[in-house]
Amino acid sequence: MDPLALTLANLLVGNPAGAPALEVTAMGPELVFEKDTTLALTGAQLGATLDGEPLATDQAHRAQAGQQLRFGARARGARAYLAVAGGFGLSAQSFRDSVATDVEAGLGGLGGRPLKAGDVLELEPQPPFQARAIHDVWEHGYQPLDVVRFIPEQGSRLPPEALEQFVAARFRISPRSNRVGYRLEGPALPTETGGLQLSEPVAPGTIQVPPDGQPIVLMADRQTTGGYPRVGHVIRADVPRLAQLWLGDSVSFRAVTLDEARQASRELQTWLEKEARQP
Repeated sequence: MDPLALTLANLLVGNPAGAPALEVTAMGPELVFEKDTTLALTGAQLGATLDGEPLATDQAHRAQAGQQLRFGARARGARAYLAVAGGFGLSAQSFRDSVATDVEAGLGGLGGRPLKAGDVLELEPQPPFQARAIHDVWEHGYQPLDVVRFIPEQGSRLPPEALEQFVAARFRISPRSNRVGYRLEGPALPTETGGLQLSEPVAPGTIQVPPDGQPIVLMADRQTTGGYPRVGHVIRADVPRLAQLWLGDSVSFRAVTLDEARQASRELQTWLEKEARQP
């Protein structure tokens, strides 16, 4: 859901950006390390502790054999990412060169399902610990959290006033939201085609408007095509920002140009590359 936080977690433990890690949503598990392990947590602040001591996010840590990682109350964001040196690939099932878990299809990960009590994840041999930290993550990647930039759809099949109303509105993330899409609750946007059109490819951040006029922002587990008219697309740099919103959070959208979207991606990439060069 949050590719930025995943990349940062892996960077901190010396992994490739897309190495297998654990995504922790709102409420974390309890994990016991059976050997000394280099780990890092990024993304949401979920009250993590290691043997009862607060565990700081955005930096590498060394857990000793027998220590327990627990999570507490959610303080900020929605999803945290736990990476360990070498990744979790030894225990993960691969499908089409990916170990990502697709719960709906039952593919990838550990049996295509969320983790459950008693699961054991095998780790790679752990290298010597190297201290790493990344500074000002939320300032660079997630602020302001409640404003998301998007590129308006060119040739949209929605009435012209739909875009104006969308930009002017403030929406709430519906409790009916999931990894497929965030349903937005707010003013109903006007539609002229009955909310349907020929199916077209969709991407993370595509903003669809179904017949009821309540927008849906497609997320990580979205389908590959969609037949609802679209008001626009969340820019790539702001997909992580959207992923850190939780049920009931409010959000508004700001229209930007393609050039502005590219500039935002370049700025984020420049910052990432700078952090990657830090010892």
